[in-house]
Amino acid sequence: MNQSMNRRSRDSNVVESTDPVSMLKEDHRNVKDLFDEFEGTDDERMQMQIAKRAINELKVHAAIEEEIFYPAVREMIDDSEVMSEAREEHHVAHFLLDELENQRLDHDTYHAKFMVLAENVRHHIKEEEGEMLPKIDAEKEELEQIGTRMSRRKQELMENPGVLNRKTNSRASGQTNRSGQARQSTSRSKSGKGSTRTSSKSGTVTSRSNSRSNSKKSGKSASNRSGSRSSSPRASG
Repeated sequence: MNQSMNRRSRDSNVVESTDPVSMLKEDHRNVKDLFDEFEGTDDERMQMQIAKRAINELKVHAAIEEEIFYPAVREMIDDSEVMSEAREEHHVAHFLLDELENQRLDHDTYHAKFMVLAENVRHHIKEEEGEMLPKIDAEKEELEQIGTRMSRRKQELMENPGVLNRKTNSRASGQTNRSGQARQSTSRSKSGKGSTRTSSKSGTVTSRSNSRSNSKKSGKSASNRSGSRSSSPRASG
């Protein structure tokens, strides 16, 4: 309980901070504390409560990074690979967060999926603090302006969590639509191939039928001509 209270106290300080790097590092410590708490208890109900807090904090943290911090520091950091990796790591985290929030999972599956999320986020934190943040090259005043925007946005998201829920639902819906479109495309492709094969087979059967019919007609014609020649002498005799 004291650990949670201390974390909440730190959260209040973070919102007032104008140093974006300090804000992000404080968020990192908070979420890692929650991961440790989750792993430190076997009580399933307690694990679910801890996981929900961690998920909410990760959603807010990811939002201020994606909306404000990353776009602002991209030009300050002379390493496009680091920025691209951070973006892709966020993509993976969002995928796991969406599944944890929007799918009905048994506890074992939920536990396993949350642990995978924790592992990925810890790796992301290590990369961000070790490779991205030290490369930021900007004046203090410029960083404070970024931090002020992040602080205000964070406060807004914490007070209106429904905004993040709508984003999550929109992202999940987009993934479903893309999956559905892919299935429809595959279905149309298969249907087209089937029609082509059917037409091809039909054409082959028709061709064979016409060939047999022409062969029969040719045979009858030859027979008639032969008969005509054989009867002609008897008629003259």
